Amino acid sequence: MKRILVVLAVLALPLTAKAEDPFAAGADALAVKDSDGSSSLRAKLKLAKLEPDMVQVQVTGIDDSKFPNCLFMGKVLAVAADKEKHFKLMARSKVYKFAPALKMKGKTVDLKDEMTQNNLGACYYPAGTKLVVKVSGVDLKKTKAFNAAAIYVK
Repeated sequence: MKRILVVLAVLALPLTAKAEDPFAAGADALAVKDSDGSSSLRAKLKLAKLEPDMVQVQVTGIDDSKFPNCLFMGKVLAVAADKEKHFKLMARSKVYKFAPALKMKGKTVDLKDEMTQNNLGACYYPAGTKLVVKVSGVDLKKTKAFNAAAIYVK
């Protein structure tokens, strides 16, 4: 008899939940308007203006096999105005690898650094996301990727 009462009490809980409780209405009550649901996973810094060493890219894929040192592949939508030699290796409509810069403390990521928090988000951007990337150089030996000093959501 006790088991039946416990089961009935559990089944009656959704009927007695108050509307003020955000969990009472299920996942819809927790939804944020105009959100893709992943805003807590990545910081999104605002870009004041496009600088000469920035390129606009569209994410085509992620290689997170060496997390947190992930790489993202991006199709270049607009090349940089800067004439540094590493920008001469880049062409519009081509796909390149980008390595987000992370500040490290020993062998761990320094999560107190705002730009590191922002750049870690590159490991989570879905294909199709448009980004503005501040390129600080290129690593032609180890990663064969452009170094992304800062990443902004367009």
